[in-house]
Amino acid sequence: MEKHRIFVTVKNEPGILAKVSQLFGQCGLNIDALTVDANKEVRTSKMKITLQSEPPLIEHVIQQLSSLADVLQVNVAQHAARSSLSAVLSKRGVAFWLVAYSLFITLLGTNIPSPLLALYRAQWHLSVGMVTLLFASYAIVVIPTIILSGQLSDQIGRKKLLIPGVFFTVVGSLLFAFSTNFALLLVSRIFQGISVGMLNGVAVAALTELDPKQNRIKAAFVGSMAVTVGNALGPVLSGLLGEYAPFPMKLAYFVHMFLAIPGFLGLFYMREKGRRPEAIRMHRPAVPREIFGRFYLSGITSFIAWSLMSLMLSIIPSYTEQLVGSANLAVAGAIVALVLSVSTISQMILKNLPLQRLSIVGFAVILLGLVSLIVTLETKSLVFLFLTTLLIGFGHGPTFAGSLALTNHISPDASRGDIIASFYVVTYLGVSLPILGLGFAASWVGLNNAVCIYIALMMVLILISMYFWIVDARKAQTDN
Repeated sequence: MEKHRIFVTVKNEPGILAKVSQLFGQCGLNIDALTVDANKEVRTSKMKITLQSEPPLIEHVIQQLSSLADVLQVNVAQHAARSSLSAVLSKRGVAFWLVAYSLFITLLGTNIPSPLLALYRAQWHLSVGMVTLLFASYAIVVIPTIILSGQLSDQIGRKKLLIPGVFFTVVGSLLFAFSTNFALLLVSRIFQGISVGMLNGVAVAALTELDPKQNRIKAAFVGSMAVTVGNALGPVLSGLLGEYAPFPMKLAYFVHMFLAIPGFLGLFYMREKGRRPEAIRMHRPAVPREIFGRFYLSGITSFIAWSLMSLMLSIIPSYTEQLVGSANLAVAGAIVALVLSVSTISQMILKNLPLQRLSIVGFAVILLGLVSLIVTLETKSLVFLFLTTLLIGFGHGPTFAGSLALTNHISPDASRGDIIASFYVVTYLGVSLPILGLGFAASWVGLNNAVCIYIALMMVLILISMYFWIVDARKAQTDN
């Protein structure tokens, strides 16, 4: 007989405690201790059950528990002091952070071009539409890549997608370093898009499975932090090297390729549970009906957050000279790095808030940032531009982290990769479509007028989304 602890995440539905207790009794098991605590995600609770049993019987009970309608997640931990178990957990811990690092380094490479867009624009006489196309082209590639990667990873395993994903980020940087015209820049950006699609579609699902307790919210927050920190450091690296180091359009890419080597090689030694489907089957992305409403609420939230972030990562750093009279690449890099650094900090500060409140608070701060951006356009003030950067960055963090955490939490285990991939499809539509529209509108009505129209549309979407988040929060309170 071995002692076990079973952690069961359940919906707060009448009779669920009795159903769980009855199941153990039917299997001939006595519960030594049972505690129930409120979970971070509203309308759910976490049960901690302690008992003694033989391993085969525990596996049977876990299968039965997982089949109950109101049970969301089941994890088991043994108390037996086995050195082999400690070693397994240690390896899983290393693999967990290795995946997070790979996600981080991929996003770092994707954002290296942001401050350098001003150099490309000046050297090859790029229009506003060409700049936005270059920025958004990777997002257009990301969408089908995410769809395919999410489905494939659920069937053949995460590792087989993560390794080529990191490889393609190295290829993207190599091609950028040796680009000589706009066409080659587009090809380089496409390889970055493939890489981001493969990592974003798989990494959070892999992090959830590699965490010893399979903590979905922790995995989502680590994933969102890796994305945001990578996004932030990429522009810092390229902005500083582009302004003050030799080979301004090459050096940052070589540094990125060097930093990607540990992630690429380390993933070969990552272990995961094997998946051997009879045949690989692809399908259109689908979201289970029972989570449909909340999934699209979180998806639209991420759509808005990254629509505004794409504005701060492309148009603002590329046209600081026109907007506020500064052509310094370090300033452009600082703007991009600041908005993403503040996003990271706000995620850390606000991570303990309920998921609904995260998005509501984030949207409120973003609205203030959009007002500050309007003032920036009128005054051409560098001070207000940095204030805009601070506010939009601080609002972006909780909206993105909260929406990703909610999606990961409500996703069934069997299709988590597919559902998270669908979430990122909505997200990258936000990255690409609005900013492309802004770029082409600027050629008709001018950059400042196009940005003002963009701000107005985003404000309307934010207010509508805030209303639905408030409704969801009230419903959660009523259910509790």
